[in-house]
Amino acid sequence: MDVEAVLLSVQERDKWRRRLALLEKSLGEVRDNRARLQKRLRRIKAELSRLTAYSDAILDTTGRRPSGIQPHASTEPRVPSR
Repeated sequence: MDVEAVLLSVQERDKWRRRLALLEKSLGEVRDNRARLQKRLRRIKAELSRLTAYSDAILDTTGRRPSGIQPHASTEPRVPSR
């Protein structure tokens, strides 16, 4: 057996092991980042849902004006509204 060939084979094997370790580390980082982003997206969706409910509630109350309350707007163009 040729010592040089064995040495090159071992070096090649070590090179591929280092590459594999680096790729596994990168994959772990990508998975962690993805999990963080999914968690953040769930929080944003929940907040948007709450804001939608709030805006719907506000629009429902502004559309129906109680009959006993008079609007504070003037019908005369010369008289400023309050």
